[in-house]
Amino acid sequence: MKKIFIIFACLVTIGVVHAEEVDFSSADYSFIDGDTTGDTIVFDGVRVDGYGFSLKEDALKLKFKFDLDSLSFKLDTSDVVPYLGIGVFNGQCMVNDAPVVSVTTNDEGIEVENRQPFYSVNVDTTYKKNGEEFTIIAGDLIESGKTPYRFITAEDKPFVAEFDLQPNQVMSWNVSKSKSGKLMIYELTGPEIQNEDGTTSPGKMISTGTIDGKLMIGPIKIVKAGNYKMQISLDPKLKKTNSFVFKPYNGNAKILKKIINNTRLSEFFEVDTFSCSKFQVSLNRNETLNIPAPKNNDLTIKLINDRSKVVAQTNGKELIYKETDRNNDYYIFMYSRASKRNTYSNKIKIVLEKSEKPKKPKKSKKVTKK
Repeated sequence: MKKIFIIFACLVTIGVVHAEEVDFSSADYSFIDGDTTGDTIVFDGVRVDGYGFSLKEDALKLKFKFDLDSLSFKLDTSDVVPYLGIGVFNGQCMVNDAPVVSVTTNDEGIEVENRQPFYSVNVDTTYKKNGEEFTIIAGDLIESGKTPYRFITAEDKPFVAEFDLQPNQVMSWNVSKSKSGKLMIYELTGPEIQNEDGTTSPGKMISTGTIDGKLMIGPIKIVKAGNYKMQISLDPKLKKTNSFVFKPYNGNAKILKKIINNTRLSEFFEVDTFSCSKFQVSLNRNETLNIPAPKNNDLTIKLINDRSKVVAQTNGKELIYKETDRNNDYYIFMYSRASKRNTYSNKIKIVLEKSEKPKKPKKSKKVTKK
């Protein structure tokens, strides 16, 4: 039944967009059960050609809501998200690298680029390191992706974290170790909206929901630079305070690497994140790509073409793909289940299939007449 809804939604979109081509094959979709507003289908990564959009560079996130009066799905034109210049992506992974936020020098004198954004909060907190106590004062800059900190949200002062985010970051927020049963409400809002009269309006609500003990929020692809706010408040029915551990993370912090035959991959995937490793590989006609199986089933491997379409995918198994067409570039996305810490270490093989030489016909024996 859901597939019928999806096909119908595709036809409606083609009629609405009036573009030269609308490609749903690369889009992830989700079906959201509604209560009073009706069901919703979300397509993330629809490729459009025409009207200023490029199939390979741009994409759209579209929502269709079921209209009870007409008994049909209708495009929610107020909630269309354009991904201009986003390039190749699928789900939580994207080919374009996130911007460098800061550069540090390690003990060996080598510069290290950091792609994890900084944030600030409106409350103080303390933490211990090597037996010594440290204090983070409200307004101090904190680097995402490293140390999770415990914060407090109160009835009269909800917790608010502010992030200056950039396109190509894929953000998640892990909230954990709060008291179960003490429901909290989170609200993620985007940058303030600049009005034509020079005034500003509050940022658009991107995501909201309840937290009971633990919740992984995201992943959210950032397509517009600006100040984003994550507010965590107590359920109105509750009073006093509640504490929790807070860990934001940019899952697109790794850079794209080009690989060839016999390239050894050695990847680490942090727990409670949407971290993704990505690689570019070129395959010639009749070459076969072999990515050995990971050690456990929690690792997903996808092979994507330059139109963001999945051409091969495995979960915990080896991936084998033979190029039967012309020479093409592909992208490998590798990621673990968010709740699992994981590693991958193996050599990639690219083998050219040798065409067999045609067998010579057997010589017929001469028959001599007596």
